[in-house]
Amino acid sequence: MSSLAALDTTTVRAVGVRPAGAVCAEIGPRRYLHAGPPIALGDVVGPARGALCGALVFEGEAADVAEADRIVAAGGVAILPCQHAGAAGAMAGIVTPRMPVVVAEASDGARTFAPLNEGLGQALRFGSYGAEILARLRWMRDVAGPLLDAALNDVGGVDVTALQSEGLRRGDECHNRNVASSAALVAQLAPSIARRAQDANAAADLLAFMAGNPHFFLSFSIASAKAIGDAAHRAGEPGLVTAICANGRSLGVRVSGLGDRWFLADAPVGTPKLFPGYTLDDVCPAMGDSYMTEVVGLGAFALVAAPALSRFTGGDPTQSPKLVDELRQVTRGTSTRWLIPSEGFVGTPIGVDVARVHETGIAPLVNNGLAHRTAGIGQVGAGLTRLPLEPFAEAAAALAGRALQSPREGAGTVEP
Repeated sequence: MSSLAALDTTTVRAVGVRPAGAVCAEIGPRRYLHAGPPIALGDVVGPARGALCGALVFEGEAADVAEADRIVAAGGVAILPCQHAGAAGAMAGIVTPRMPVVVAEASDGARTFAPLNEGLGQALRFGSYGAEILARLRWMRDVAGPLLDAALNDVGGVDVTALQSEGLRRGDECHNRNVASSAALVAQLAPSIARRAQDANAAADLLAFMAGNPHFFLSFSIASAKAIGDAAHRAGEPGLVTAICANGRSLGVRVSGLGDRWFLADAPVGTPKLFPGYTLDDVCPAMGDSYMTEVVGLGAFALVAAPALSRFTGGDPTQSPKLVDELRQVTRGTSTRWLIPSEGFVGTPIGVDVARVHETGIAPLVNNGLAHRTAGIGQVGAGLTRLPLEPFAEAAAALAGRALQSPREGAGTVEP
């Protein structure tokens, strides 16, 4: 199977919600995952440091955030990219042993996972670590996770790719807009949640949490996208982007046929739509692994499916068809399953070709949430962001067996 065919045909089922330490050997005491390409502990940005501190308290490794910060400052935590452990983490993407994660299984048998979504605004993934956030994480660990796992077992798993396809027909793009997909997931799981709950209150609390979180489906969507991107990478057809991620300092691109190297550029900020009271100076540059959705033809590549998204990310929905048509110039194919009703059920563009990006000068677009650059504050907005061209150009050069002249300082490749 070609990499393009893998992007178009790999199906993914959510098969459980389990503690991360139970599904990933790389996670352990003070050994956590983070989103984005590799980064040294001392270089993590404010939101990631805040998430690490909150995670240490959540895991019982620190009595409070002050002690946790001292542990991080002393180098007392080992961190590894989610991408290198078969995972995808939103924003800071910190994953610890007892955090509940959505476990997804691709049609080729490979498994991936992503942390269960906490909701918008004040959340660990945005670098917040208040008492209410930690209490919610403990409830997700003790109640929500096990009950969701039981419900998924009860229904024999959920076809996430089918939900993504249906989501596009109902106004989602399955990255920053997941309203319809989250509702559909609630509808599929609600009877089993009611059956498997130990008491009515547990079922009611979980269903209220799911229904009240318009991004609940995001964890399922990015776990699915990670599985599809990895399948395309294993297929080995040269030159297709199979992963995009960022850590607040660097944005990384992985390309089929070039092994597990990351082609890097500075993480962008873009032109975000900010929450009231915040300015551009407050914004941490791009973070997270959720750009995997764009890799597989969702997110900004399906922008025309979600006109309401502009209320959250900014931009003009009347320009979405033009933007998506532009992205078609840098991709190798058209999806046969991500279909857009308003476009006559034409599929979204899939298979970003690094050579075409380099030749045309058209950089891919992503939708992204944005955190405050200072630890502890949380989300400050969202945006539609144009990616830097350098990683795509350098990958195209690597495929051609040559190096670019005078590469920008700080750019290049990183071995895992």
